[in-house]
Amino acid sequence: MGEFRVHHVKFFDYTPSAIQCIACDRSSKSSCDRLAVGREDGSVEIWSIKDKWYQEKVIPGSEKRRVDSLAWVNGRLFSAGLQGDVTEYDLMRCSAKKSVMYGSAFWCMQQNHAGTHLATGSEDGCVRLFEILGEGVIYDRSLDPEEGRVISLAWHRSDEVIVTGSINTIRIWNVTTGHSVQRISMPKVSIRNRLAPPDTIVWKVAITSNYTIISCDSTGKTQFWNGRMGTLIKSFLSHKADVQTLCVSDDEKSVCTAGVEPVISQFHLVDKDGSGESLTWVRSRNISERGHKVGHTHDIKALVFCGDNVVSGGVDTNLMVSPIEVDASHQKFKKQQTPQFKRLLPAYPSKSRVCSAPDAQLLLFQFPLHLEVWKLGSTLTTEGTDGESLPLSDRQLKLLELKAKGEHVACSAISRCGRWLAYSDVNRVRLFHLTHTPLSLAKVPALPSGLQPAHLMTFTQDSEQLILASQNGSVQVVRVDSIQPNLLHTFPPMEDSIALLTVSTNGKFVAASDNKGNILVYNLTTKKLQCRLPGYNHQPSVMAINPHTMLLVIIYTDRTITEYDFLRQGISAWAKKLNKAGHHEAWLGRREPITTVTFDSENRDRMLLQDSQAFYVIDKKKPLPTKYDKLFSRGLGSPPQGDNQQHGFSICQKYKPLLHAGYFGKPGWLVVVERPLEEIYENLPSTLPEKKFGT
Repeated sequence: MGEFRVHHVKFFDYTPSAIQCIACDRSSKSSCDRLAVGREDGSVEIWSIKDKWYQEKVIPGSEKRRVDSLAWVNGRLFSAGLQGDVTEYDLMRCSAKKSVMYGSAFWCMQQNHAGTHLATGSEDGCVRLFEILGEGVIYDRSLDPEEGRVISLAWHRSDEVIVTGSINTIRIWNVTTGHSVQRISMPKVSIRNRLAPPDTIVWKVAITSNYTIISCDSTGKTQFWNGRMGTLIKSFLSHKADVQTLCVSDDEKSVCTAGVEPVISQFHLVDKDGSGESLTWVRSRNISERGHKVGHTHDIKALVFCGDNVVSGGVDTNLMVSPIEVDASHQKFKKQQTPQFKRLLPAYPSKSRVCSAPDAQLLLFQFPLHLEVWKLGSTLTTEGTDGESLPLSDRQLKLLELKAKGEHVACSAISRCGRWLAYSDVNRVRLFHLTHTPLSLAKVPALPSGLQPAHLMTFTQDSEQLILASQNGSVQVVRVDSIQPNLLHTFPPMEDSIALLTVSTNGKFVAASDNKGNILVYNLTTKKLQCRLPGYNHQPSVMAINPHTMLLVIIYTDRTITEYDFLRQGISAWAKKLNKAGHHEAWLGRREPITTVTFDSENRDRMLLQDSQAFYVIDKKKPLPTKYDKLFSRGLGSPPQGDNQQHGFSICQKYKPLLHAGYFGKPGWLVVVERPLEEIYENLPSTLPEKKFGT
């Protein structure tokens, strides 16, 4: 790997937002391809399941919008919240498209199975129906009002019946007449030292095809009801506190519940004697136990079945993908424990929120509502032992904090020289000129009228041009000036929203990739398309142009590496060699996508790659690793790898989780930005107390 001096940065105090809701896109009948995740700050993330759980889009949040419920309808995404509106999203522009306001707060929302209506449960006790049209949603009608708020609801598969959960009550509604046809009163549980038992809050309900109603409530119970008769079938004290969410599998034979206690309980519908007539619900096991290495630490607020997995999220900000245990015969559930392969998807965004200005020794940190520019520390010590922390002669310094106005920051960039700063929200782009002696920040007032809001942006190496990936999928080129910037060119829009953007160091070429996997290289000199790269089964997770060779390095979500010569329009010799030999099994087996690629300023054959758990230095001059070479150790460290190793893949697992890692400024210098999960958990609300040793 060689010797490096590392700027180890741990002062980026980015804290992800809690997960409020999750929705699965089932527009493809064969499988679920996408997942929408709504967070407490109003942002919505789109995850691609077929691309190995890759976060492909982020719709920025807003102080004006809450996302408490999400629903997919034929590939269209809708949300509702306590602000009292139903919002449709433009997935191409990654922004809110159209909202229908109705005054009362919406606690829940769900689409019907025909995809024609949305039903919302309101604070004022009404279930309101909204019709889905081509141009948006319109208010249709309301069912009869009831006492108290409607906290949860679910459609029957016939779309003729809706079941609702509120305080102390479950009701069944006839959608055609709008009247309640059945009312189930929830029993109250007495608590010591309380004169009257507290109300029972029905946090979540579901209904199966045979009119079995499943409910979870504030008493910690998961209950199964006969919807036709209104009688209790079975009751389980499944949790120690409120059960806030549940989900039902597609075959309606498995149910999962979770809540304040960060444990996911699973229930199965089994046949006692194999006759098919004695079906009963049994509690099989807990999918997630608190305290396990992979599991939730705080309240779980959302659950959804996705194929053979259940996806969960909550206050601890992480998505967890857990395999469900299902006996194909459904005659009995498996009592023995099988090996678990849970997957924790950290809440850190796939697009880096860290941008460097190596010539000025600056780092730009992007937060949802503000930007920070930091001056890195320095040392006068020139020698030290391996792994030693060198004393700082000058400590790190926060130079400025720039607050966004209204909407959340969608993307940001700082020029290499540190004199230009830009960011965009869903409405507009803003450009600033930064003077260092003395320190001052001036907003550039007159931006070009044709400039559109951006998803991504980057400055060229000479800091004279700003390249933007606009909301409509086009690449725009702006000449930077403190008085009158000029829009030099706008390339035609791509098929989908642009996910990746990189520019060559000579400022002549720009490569862009959209969420459909299309990769285009533009020539900024001729203002024409240079070439279109061949397609691949997965999306690229990162790409960059090697400044020495002008080769485009692309790494896909399955961690496959390729190198493309866009001038000659062909795969490079090293990439052909790698494809022929095959990628190492341990390399492809890693679950984390590569998010950063940078290149050694002195060695044309050396590049640095980074994911959330490690960074890798690849030396193309050395042989490729064989299947007998060990790439990763089982412990926290990495296998011994010095300059005498035979293959060209070197790995450092010392810093984790990583938000950014790359070459920085002087030869042999790296910058590593780390944000330990423990520091995030310290800022979260307290968890449910757990007794130990029988006390």
